[in-house]
Amino acid sequence: MNRNGLMKHVGDWITRLGSQNKVAEKCGISSTAISQWMNGKYGADTTEMDKRIAIALGYQEDGWQVVTTIKNYQKIEFVFRSCKQQSMWMAISNKAGSGKTQTLEHLFNSDLTGSVIFIQAEEWNSRQFLLELAERTCGIPKRGYTDIPTLLKMITEYLNGMAANRPILIIDEADKLKPAAFRKLIPLYNRTEHRLGCVLAGTENLHKEIARGVRNNTKGYDEIDSRLGRSYIELPGATEADVKAIGQANGLDEDAVDRIWSEVDKVKRLVKVQNKKGETKEKHVFFCEDLRRLMRLVKREQMANQFNQY
Repeated sequence: MNRNGLMKHVGDWITRLGSQNKVAEKCGISSTAISQWMNGKYGADTTEMDKRIAIALGYQEDGWQVVTTIKNYQKIEFVFRSCKQQSMWMAISNKAGSGKTQTLEHLFNSDLTGSVIFIQAEEWNSRQFLLELAERTCGIPKRGYTDIPTLLKMITEYLNGMAANRPILIIDEADKLKPAAFRKLIPLYNRTEHRLGCVLAGTENLHKEIARGVRNNTKGYDEIDSRLGRSYIELPGATEADVKAIGQANGLDEDAVDRIWSEVDKVKRLVKVQNKKGETKEKHVFFCEDLRRLMRLVKREQMANQFNQY
């Protein structure tokens, strides 16, 4: 593990949370232990401590370079900035592999203000969801018993107290939440309206499940649909220029990028473009929708390059 990279990551978290003690608490270790670790005085072998801190703070070391100029990143970033600045709630509902998680994690990791809360949802019931949210906001440990009304009160009071910093909640894979947990978004919205922004992200199932709930008059779903503006953001994918930018940022030459573009599945869409005169015209453009497969192909080419060096 790259200890310098992990140290920088820990430093970012100290800035985000405001103190070394809060980072230690998040990692489940003593403030003395993390202080010794930071100062290189913890001991000769820090492997286990490195792993524990890396897992607790979500440190990853795959060497992948995120390209912020591609279409999907820019669209997600626009949604994120809009929701944060205007305290709006919006939903991104798009196919798996479109880069939603990677982009949202990058936006979260790039923000050191402490005003961004990121949660990757699981199949939680309402209490599990609120416990997770309480830990990410108020720092309440998930062990012990706290009833749902109290959890909701503590979370919303904490978020309202951050209003001057324009807090935003990102719930990735929101379509995994169980209906009872999903309905807790209603009081969360009501009690933080105009003070909290929120981005829900998920596969196409996110939109489908909400639409089905509205059609079937399922409790809470029409209210949630209304709070999301009854619209769901879709992502275009990566153009050939985007694929070239991703490949080059990750060390590939033009031939490798051409091989990748020829292999990926593509869809053709009619899009509006501006010519040099500023005139808007429509033209057909090919897009690669599966950025997860694109990443695998880039990594394949990286591995081939490394193999050829031996």
